[in-house]
Amino acid sequence: MPSSMFTPSFASGILSPALWGRIDLQKYDSGLRKAKNMIVHAHGGISNRPGTRFICEVMDSSKRHRLVPFSRDVDDTAVLIFGEKQMGVIKNGSRIRSGGSQYTIDVPWSSTQAQAMDYVQSIDVLFVAERGWAPRKIERYADNDWRVRMVEVNPTVPVPTITSATLSGDGSAVYRYCVTAIVDGVESFRSPIVATNPGAALSGGGTVTLNFSSVAGASEYRVYRTRNSVPGYIGFTTGTSFGDDNISPDLTVTPPVETDLFSTPGNFPSVVSIYQQRLAFAASINDPETIWLSRAGDYSNFTRSTNFVGTDRSEFNMSGESLNRVRSLLQLRELLVFTSAGEWSVTGPEGGFDATNPIVTRYGYVGSSTVKPIVADDTALFIDRSGRNVRDLRYAYETDGYAGNDLSIFASHLFDGRTIVDWALAKNPWSLIWVVLSDGKLLAFTYKREHQVWAWTEMEIDGAVESVASVTEGAHDATYLIVRREIQGKERRYVERFDERDFRFVRDSYFVDCGLTYEGGKTDTITGLGHLEGRKVVALADGNVVQDLTVKGGKVILPFPAGTVQVGLPYTCEMENLPPAIDLQGVGSTRGRPHKISKVRLQVERTRGIKLVAPNGKENELVQTGGDLAAQIPIRTGMLELTTSPYWGPDGTVTLRQDYPLPMTVLAISPEISIGTS
Repeated sequence: MPSSMFTPSFASGILSPALWGRIDLQKYDSGLRKAKNMIVHAHGGISNRPGTRFICEVMDSSKRHRLVPFSRDVDDTAVLIFGEKQMGVIKNGSRIRSGGSQYTIDVPWSSTQAQAMDYVQSIDVLFVAERGWAPRKIERYADNDWRVRMVEVNPTVPVPTITSATLSGDGSAVYRYCVTAIVDGVESFRSPIVATNPGAALSGGGTVTLNFSSVAGASEYRVYRTRNSVPGYIGFTTGTSFGDDNISPDLTVTPPVETDLFSTPGNFPSVVSIYQQRLAFAASINDPETIWLSRAGDYSNFTRSTNFVGTDRSEFNMSGESLNRVRSLLQLRELLVFTSAGEWSVTGPEGGFDATNPIVTRYGYVGSSTVKPIVADDTALFIDRSGRNVRDLRYAYETDGYAGNDLSIFASHLFDGRTIVDWALAKNPWSLIWVVLSDGKLLAFTYKREHQVWAWTEMEIDGAVESVASVTEGAHDATYLIVRREIQGKERRYVERFDERDFRFVRDSYFVDCGLTYEGGKTDTITGLGHLEGRKVVALADGNVVQDLTVKGGKVILPFPAGTVQVGLPYTCEMENLPPAIDLQGVGSTRGRPHKISKVRLQVERTRGIKLVAPNGKENELVQTGGDLAAQIPIRTGMLELTTSPYWGPDGTVTLRQDYPLPMTVLAISPEISIGTS
């Protein structure tokens, strides 16, 4: 007699073949043998992935390009395309244009250097570090007005000049002074030190009157008097004169001293971040373990005072038993430092960073790759130094330190012989991390730490994915890809954007790749497909599937007119559960015994066109028609039943397939299984 089993969740995603015998694992019951072009939801269901929309071709398809997210605000985002010494801009799904052509600017980095550069954003400015060039900042003034400038390490405030220093009275005493100007909160370098005329000692009633030149925009001037050749602060004035009647110099407050940081090849940093209102750089060729932080509140000021104080530039090394080459910096509760040999945090006394007393603590010995870490809520995710393992790192109050998990251990086979080269978090609505591998494959990783959900699935895209970026657009996080495709025998690199998978009617669902949508009056001719010239495509025309179309002259001809058409490259979505692990009375364990599935009940949501694939490869398609055969076939939510031809298979798994451009969401599987006795 057949037995039924019920699988209510797929929240473990794909499990490695090494775990197919581990029926003792809690994750086994919700794991999958296969999940191709599927995404796992945090609540346990699984859906076919959305298709991608063609946005544009990159600036030069013969060169590899990179996507970088730019997010000024939740409703003001863009994606930057970096190529061979050029940068383009995408905003809300379209290339920015200027003067009738696609907007680009010149940048110093080659396409190879663009893959290695690090970046951090501060409102309208993107700071960039790459060891082949001095640090740059890319400033946005408008959507079609971006400018590249050097990152200043010294203040550019003009220096005032002392025009007179007059000491009253008679005597032989001489005093020396210098002055600085403050403009927009930034202090200039000191003026040349000027000595007074001989006169009465200040302690004996003498006074000094200083006069100096004005500086445009200065809000105040700071005056210093030397003691033992060190200028010490004695006061400030908003005018251009100052009187000293024996004010004692404060040698803890001294003028800034010019620096030559990042001025020569070999000394350019390769890592950048922001921490507690300081701009942080790290890891030059000559100093791979060193971190430099700007003055507090001034990203363009890496100077130190004559006498070092806590708000000055900080400079320190991540020293350990072996070389700790800094790979990445990340601001969370503290400044997290990921090196080639371990994981560290940097902070200061009582949480506030102090340049004179940086507190460096080591929390791990895993080591990190050069791929930039990402943040999911309050947790950092990073790739270990092998490039094949993803780990999380989170502050734990109970241990007053950072700890984490290996998040790829249950699907380690997905990384065999390849490494992670790029990734992006699309938090809304599915909490997905899109992961690009070195061979051009794309993975989806569902990560919901508070529910202990992490699930991997594998994408199959016609071409090679080379870069990914995600930014917020409306209510969703939009994910952009660079895909290298072959069109008429030539390599083309396209920027494409995943659809939101948010539709009310089946005609509006979008499950084609590198495609487009036509909406308007009914027509049988769909144009604008020149980027797919010569390729076979599929269309969803007013909710009806049209296959075996070929793009000719940038267009396809439908067999009937339609008003809403989705057209692009087809792809197949497929899922297979793990062999059931059940014990039957009188039979024992079902593992290793012949299985026969006679029917499968499915709990689905907004689904149409699903197929059940038997172990012999035979497909059994769900027949979905209404009473009116002329009416559009509806999408289904609820329990469905699929029958299959009797076939004894080795393990009793269920394979579901969707090869139409239609939606599929499976919430639970319940097969009826007969078990052989031998």
